[in-house]
Amino acid sequence: MQEQETLSVTIPSSGYIRRFRLAQHLGIHVATLDRWVRDKHIPSPVKLGEKITAFNAVEINKWLAERRGKVV
Repeated sequence: MQEQETLSVTIPSSGYIRRFRLAQHLGIHVATLDRWVRDKHIPSPVKLGEKITAFNAVEINKWLAERRGKVV
């Protein structure tokens, strides 16, 4: 039997994080993340290229801190 590989997902302190990785970090499905963006529950991603969209890591870390009750 194979052991399950544990993924350590961290949000960088600066730069960008792709939606799949952010959903993985938050423990939610990508569709849930998309719904949160649509409903403005989370900062909107930015378009980095024609086919590349990512979330600003600084904004996401600030949003997470606010949710935890610790304003950065």
